[in-house]
Amino acid sequence: MSTDFAHRLKELRLSKDLTQKEFSDLLKISQSAISMYESGQREPTLEVLDIFAKFFKVDMNYITGKSKNNPAIDIISPAPADPDADHEIDKKFIAAYHKAPEHIQKIVAVCLEPYIEEKY
Repeated sequence: MSTDFAHRLKELRLSKDLTQKEFSDLLKISQSAISMYESGQREPTLEVLDIFAKFFKVDMNYITGKSKNNPAIDIISPAPADPDADHEIDKKFIAAYHKAPEHIQKIVAVCLEPYIEEKY
């Protein structure tokens, strides 16, 4: 893993315009651990690798540097054909989002960012 992983992790973090502190706060991983991962001084466990891969929606081979391709992983199901069919679920989701702690809201926002369409 070593330097390929370290460079890839930093590249992915910067692609989301996150500082190490913001990234560590979002994932509840210490900033010093993030710094050590990015400098190649420490290697993550498989559990931590899985957290990173899911957060950035990338394949484990990509984040570890074993693959140069970036196959995005879609961890969100497609929208229902009839948006009104799940209106109650939408309301519950929005209510849960507003009740969630700020760090959880930020994780949700980062995960949903690619699916938000700006309408002008």
